[in-house]
Amino acid sequence: MKRKTPEASTPKATRGERQFYAEGAYADSIFRDALGDSVGSIAALKRALEAMPTYAPAILSMGSVEYQLGRIAEGRELFQSLLSLPKNTTDIRVIIDKAGTFLTRIGAYEDGMALYRTAVKRYPDVAALWQGLGYCASQAGLHKEAVPANQRALELEPENQKLVNDLGWTLFRAGRLMQARETLERAVSMDPSDELAAENLRLCMREMARSKIGKAGKSQAARRGPRTVG
Repeated sequence: MKRKTPEASTPKATRGERQFYAEGAYADSIFRDALGDSVGSIAALKRALEAMPTYAPAILSMGSVEYQLGRIAEGRELFQSLLSLPKNTTDIRVIIDKAGTFLTRIGAYEDGMALYRTAVKRYPDVAALWQGLGYCASQAGLHKEAVPANQRALELEPENQKLVNDLGWTLFRAGRLMQARETLERAVSMDPSDELAAENLRLCMREMARSKIGKAGKSQAARRGPRTVG
């Protein structure tokens, strides 16, 4: 017998009932994915969205699936829909950032920038969203947008050492070597055990030794990539 969603079996289901079903289907999707049942996992995600099309965790997961299956337009539409959900949606800021992080990991920087540009307008006081915009813009070579975005992230969380390192690396890629060195030195002083910050500083110092106005080299320490020393 075909399993019915609350909307199909009980048209007058309350929002709470629809959310309960969506949460259950989403949990089933996670369980099936852990078992390696990708077909069953996707089917469960579809059930979650049938029950509640605005259920953000399922939108995030299904959007990721669509991108991975090569259905870019469908994935983009799902991710963009996160930006129109009510601001009081549970964990919406974190979920939007997870969508952006996914896009950067697959190299979809244009889509990532589009997502983050709208996100920072809607949630201007969330450092992670500015950080994501800065990263995408930097990867796309848009340094005039990347530097201010990272600066804004750091203004919001001035004691966040990772944001200091991100700004330093962005300045380095933009060719602003003196500022990059000063910022990276601060990042290293804030956390001497951070090998990524130390490597970024080493690369900056090496470039400065070559030329005081040298161009930034290839990114070897991306925020959203593995935190390894290249």
